[in-house]
Amino acid sequence: MWANLGIRTKLAILIEGAMLLLGAATGFAASVRQRATLEDQLCRRGLAITKDLAAFAVRPLLANDLATLRRFVNHSMSQDYVRYVSVLDVDAVVVMHSDLAQVGVRETDALSRTATTSAGAGFSRSELPGGAEPVFNTFAPITAAGARLGTVVLGYSRTAVEVEIGRLHRQTLGIGAVAAVLAGGLAYLLASYGLLPITRIAEAMRTASHGDLRPVPLVRRTDEIGTLTTTFNAMAEDLSRHRSHLEHLVAGRTAELREANARLEREIAERIRAETDLRASRQELRNLASHLESIREQERTDIAREIHDELGQALTALKFDVHWVGQRVGAEPHLVDKTRAMSKAIDTTVQAVRRIASELRPKLLDDLGLSAAIEWQAHQFEEHSGITCDIQSDPEDLVLDTASSTALFRIFQETLTNVARHAVASSVHVLLRQGPNRVEMTVTDDGSGITAEQASDAQSLGIVGMRERAYALGGTLDVRGESGRGTTVRVTLPC
Repeated sequence: MWANLGIRTKLAILIEGAMLLLGAATGFAASVRQRATLEDQLCRRGLAITKDLAAFAVRPLLANDLATLRRFVNHSMSQDYVRYVSVLDVDAVVVMHSDLAQVGVRETDALSRTATTSAGAGFSRSELPGGAEPVFNTFAPITAAGARLGTVVLGYSRTAVEVEIGRLHRQTLGIGAVAAVLAGGLAYLLASYGLLPITRIAEAMRTASHGDLRPVPLVRRTDEIGTLTTTFNAMAEDLSRHRSHLEHLVAGRTAELREANARLEREIAERIRAETDLRASRQELRNLASHLESIREQERTDIAREIHDELGQALTALKFDVHWVGQRVGAEPHLVDKTRAMSKAIDTTVQAVRRIASELRPKLLDDLGLSAAIEWQAHQFEEHSGITCDIQSDPEDLVLDTASSTALFRIFQETLTNVARHAVASSVHVLLRQGPNRVEMTVTDDGSGITAEQASDAQSLGIVGMRERAYALGGTLDVRGESGRGTTVRVTLPC
């Protein structure tokens, strides 16, 4: 808001603000001095009343004349601004009080202790019970022949101070308001007269911003404003001359930029077409790779089934035949040994057929699901590599669609292959977890750790293949490693 005000208004506000501050400071100083003076006067008056009552209370205290002492107390209470009177003996027990209910009470507050132990008169500031009214607590000893008979404590109101200070404040505010109005008007008139040339220069600068570089009418002054006017006129003349030169340069430069912009637009259009073609080609390659992988997986399944069913049945039948022949060769030792060797060779061949079929396509993956196939592969990995492999599955029997199960199993196989070849690890931890919308597999080893360059290297065909398998199903694959602390492969697929 201040930034939107004119200089004339700002000067008027500053001058008036200075006057108000000066008036406020003067009024505050006067109020402080007046308050100190009034409080000193009231304190003196309260002390005088207290000392008088202490002098008058000597004889009633000696004669134990409580009625006379009561009259003295009531007379003191009739004085202006006296709020309470208390006469204490040397043990701080109330002998007489303006409130008769307090007679006989032993006072233990700080004021009473100070009053009964003080050798002379004194005072303190406090408030009446409940905080209703500020008072001066004055006290004076009651003595006779050098002996102390008791103490008078009197509460003298400070209301008079507040009343007088309030009246002073009202007068100060009234005078300050009149002075502020007069100072504001005078400041505005002086600012208007002094800033008239600046107003003309400001108007000329506004027109100059729109291209009108007319000079300001000459101001016949030798001060800073006159110098400002002369300088502005010289600047306007120079700007007018430079403007015509710049317009000529801008026209030529605009034509060059227009031609360059047209070339740039053509290049951008060509690049957009090239990027679109590249993205389409890349997507086609990915679709082709996914299709080839699907065909290869189906072929593996078919070959594994044929090997398991056809060769397995043939070898089983052959084993039965060899066993039948072995039972009928009689007592020819060399024929018995031969049939036993043939039976063992057939058993070895059956195991090889099963192993080849499982490597092509584990039957567990189709029959029992992903969790069982992962556990089987982990067991095979432990037997061949000696690396401990721990499996954790949530749920325990994780069953997915064929495409997702195959992708996760093949990624797991490739990960274990990389661990055996490069990780120099002693253990592998596998976590399978299925959520409401996705399934996640995390494989962590404690090996040397893959670097960021190796993880993102286009020549790392194993990682590229795993990433493409996940991408083809709408998932993601993340490979991260830390030197000396192992590698983590995390693959996420939508359910």
